[in-house]
Amino acid sequence: MKNPDISVEVCGLRFKNPIVLASATPTKSPEKMLKGMKKGAGGVIAKTVTDEPLLQKYVRPRFTVLHKSGWPQVYSNYSCEYLYPGTPEEWLDELEKTKEYAEKYDSVLIGSVSGRTVEKWAEMARKTEEAGADIIEMNFGCPHPKSGKKMEHKEGTEIGQDPEMAAEITKAVKNETSVPVFAKLTPENTRVEDVTKKVEKAGADGVTAINRFQALDIDIEAEGRPLLHGDYAGVGGPWMRPLTLKYLTRVAKEVDLPISATNGVSTWKDVVKMIMCGATTVQTATAIIYGGKGYDPVEQFNNNLEEFMAEHSYSSIEDMCGVTLDKIIPFEDVEREPDVWSEVVQEECTQCGLCENWCFYNAIQSSEDRVGIEKEKCDGCGLCVSLCPQSAIEMKGETPVYFGDFK
Repeated sequence: MKNPDISVEVCGLRFKNPIVLASATPTKSPEKMLKGMKKGAGGVIAKTVTDEPLLQKYVRPRFTVLHKSGWPQVYSNYSCEYLYPGTPEEWLDELEKTKEYAEKYDSVLIGSVSGRTVEKWAEMARKTEEAGADIIEMNFGCPHPKSGKKMEHKEGTEIGQDPEMAAEITKAVKNETSVPVFAKLTPENTRVEDVTKKVEKAGADGVTAINRFQALDIDIEAEGRPLLHGDYAGVGGPWMRPLTLKYLTRVAKEVDLPISATNGVSTWKDVVKMIMCGATTVQTATAIIYGGKGYDPVEQFNNNLEEFMAEHSYSSIEDMCGVTLDKIIPFEDVEREPDVWSEVVQEECTQCGLCENWCFYNAIQSSEDRVGIEKEKCDGCGLCVSLCPQSAIEMKGETPVYFGDFK
């Protein structure tokens, strides 16, 4: 089999691969975006441009990590970095420079926009296209904080929760631009499909799923003061992947639009999962900001993606895109009470004793030389199998369940 084709076509534009730098700190200057392009990024999304002065000024410090002991596998990135820290005029000049880099390195330049009014949204989009953007991404997911009295208009995540407002902005942006327009969605809207269908009807060419959650954490040693700047912040990280996959599949089932997946992408396997769940491109910022390897993950993701596709006989991204969708079983059709049970793999067991405490059915018994599971008492719940640190417990019987990559 010849090498798989990892290029994708989105709205008539060719991406040499599906890996895209998300709009975040790694795309805050032409030089930063250039680093990603040199590592092979198929596309880059510039930091969001806005005419709102409050969103051009940063708090300091603005990054912290929750559950740090789990880094780099499982942790939470907790931060409050607003949009591009400068005027639209300054950023648009920088985008022209970035466009030159993008053409040299065969990378698609995507401009992210925001605005204080519908008219400003359209203006920012038009000027971003004029600066060289191949695609416009409307940021309906950031900023995360609720707008205060000084804000003239709903911002970011508030718009993402308002289908009518999102549609109005989409229509205005489409009227002022000629390039494809994507709407970046927020998970704060539990009915994300409603917004998706509205923006599709208003002319959106695609959607991005999905931004980070709004969150709050506090310091109990400082009389409960909120972390960092004292307001709500955005939270995400590797743990977000299953939630992103949920939103991604829900959107993919509702609309026939290209979808760019983002949030929780920290390994090449995450990239594969996003594509299998319907993504045509996959954005990453988490792996670059927090991974400790700079922009290297871009190259690693592409190499591993190509290897995986070759090993599994996928000749193109299109062959793999969306294969999960028809495998999601409706709630009422899920098989109930299959005959399954757990068994200990004795040669792998270290007799740590943990599994007895996990079993709420008193099925696991330990002796001096072995651990056993009584089949008659075992409920087949899978908890001991999932948690065993030695992977020394297996499911037996006709199990329709896939435990996944917990090992």
